[in-house]
Amino acid sequence: MLARLAAAEVLSGLYEAIADHTQFDGFLTAMDGFIEADPEGIETGNADWKRMFREHFERAGQFLDLGKSEDLETPIVYLERQVVPAATVNRNLDIVASNQLFVGLLGDAVKSLSGLFSSPNDERRLSDLLRSNTPAPPVLISLSVESSNAPIFVVASMSNHLQLQSELGPLITIKVAKATWNPELSPLLETAYGLTGAEIEILEGLIEYGALSDVAEKRGRSIRTVRTQLTHIFGKLGISSQTELALFLATLTQLMTKERRPSEISADWSTLEKGELSRHTIETKGHRLSYIKYGDPSGEPILLIHSTTPPEMTPEFRIACRQAGLLMIGCHKPGAAGGTVRSQKDGPNEMASHYAAVLDVERVDSAIVAGHCSGGLYALAAAEHLGRRAKGVLLLDTGVPIRSRKDLMRLPKSMRRTFIPARYMPEILLVPHRIFAANFKRSAAGEAHVVDYFFQDSPIDQELTRIDRKYYEVTRQIIEYSFSDVDRLVADVCRWARDWSDALALREKVPCAFVHGDANTMFRVEEIESIAGDRDDYAVFVSPEMGQLHVYQDPSAFLAAANWLAGRELNNV
Repeated sequence: MLARLAAAEVLSGLYEAIADHTQFDGFLTAMDGFIEADPEGIETGNADWKRMFREHFERAGQFLDLGKSEDLETPIVYLERQVVPAATVNRNLDIVASNQLFVGLLGDAVKSLSGLFSSPNDERRLSDLLRSNTPAPPVLISLSVESSNAPIFVVASMSNHLQLQSELGPLITIKVAKATWNPELSPLLETAYGLTGAEIEILEGLIEYGALSDVAEKRGRSIRTVRTQLTHIFGKLGISSQTELALFLATLTQLMTKERRPSEISADWSTLEKGELSRHTIETKGHRLSYIKYGDPSGEPILLIHSTTPPEMTPEFRIACRQAGLLMIGCHKPGAAGGTVRSQKDGPNEMASHYAAVLDVERVDSAIVAGHCSGGLYALAAAEHLGRRAKGVLLLDTGVPIRSRKDLMRLPKSMRRTFIPARYMPEILLVPHRIFAANFKRSAAGEAHVVDYFFQDSPIDQELTRIDRKYYEVTRQIIEYSFSDVDRLVADVCRWARDWSDALALREKVPCAFVHGDANTMFRVEEIESIAGDRDDYAVFVSPEMGQLHVYQDPSAFLAAANWLAGRELNNV
């Protein structure tokens, strides 16, 4: 009875999360209670709630499938999320919906754009966009309204993502780029364009008062002085008219005030070309597989297989590998970076020959085979396929095989609620992952919520993502890469949650290095050391006082493991 009540709580949380993708915390809490209520029933498969789970999760998946094809927003919801005046317009130029900022700018009485265009060309550009039957780029138009002394610049774009039936065809979204003075503009204009304090004061006055005569009067200067300063401003900014100046300032203002995701103001750590990486795609057995190369071109080859993390790592990691004399060949998961999408059933054994083909193309006779997280299972299968060509296996944060339910119950809650269903009820795992993915992609708040949840039971890593933008971005890119193919993500998690002792046992004649952070709460160092035992061909390399992000913080343990497998001393590390 207790298990059924706990299962009912899970289903209640599930439907709440489906109704609102941001509300998944209740579902997770209910899942914790359910796991603790009947751990034996989960393992044996005799629990009477299992059929109920399967039915409801299947229905939930069907609902998400329908929502996926109709993933549309209502105009008013979309418009109220905008931080600039915005509206939707139909082919008759009628304003169908608008946000409060737009109403405040144009007034309640304005119901159409007719008569507001600054020139016939503006009306023609918008009309052409409205009547386009194929995707068309946004257009810039200028409007004249009573509330402003200067033209209002508007960016108009197609709005096929809006949920509204219209006999007049598709709607167009217009967003007003109206200049308002932002104190942060001053240092930007001073450092980037060399404007003086007096010139910046003129620009502030133009935004506030509109006309040069008003600026001169309010600032206590002659109109001639103001015009001279404006000429200097034009020269420094590379523009030639007040209209261009208004658009320039409006653009700067909009860029500095619009809502942005943390990732949109972060450095893109995967694509910065420090460390010199190159991208490649090969054809093997009728399938394309993508990979990258970086490090020392003449160095020790390492085939690094990623299943849930981008292979680019970080610029610092790539530079460290080059300095350590390592040639890194990082493989994308199937379907990523232009590779062929493969069935999630195509796992480590099916992919092993394809990874071997990468070494063939690169003319690498032998290599260390490494795997990151669940990619370690792919590395083990690839090493088995390569035979003597494999110098060793490096398992980076792959952990150890989970042999029993008791081992699963010792995992932190965030991992347990994923790995236990993956082990015993894999059919229900896809739906919550799709909910997480939808929340992650939907908004800035959703992205931040999922990133924070990712390290819920790893305080040392969670703190890094909260206070250091670099590690927020690293984690965000891992999640984004994983969620690009939720089916494959879930399939790999299910493989990882199994007892893969047999795969590890096959490596008895190949040295194996485990690399791990000693503050990693997912797999504990002592468990890994117990697996390694006193075997001469197994070794454990630990990053002290670091968690799951350790290889991004300090790759020393990874480099030491690579050099041990290569049978050489550390080189410039």
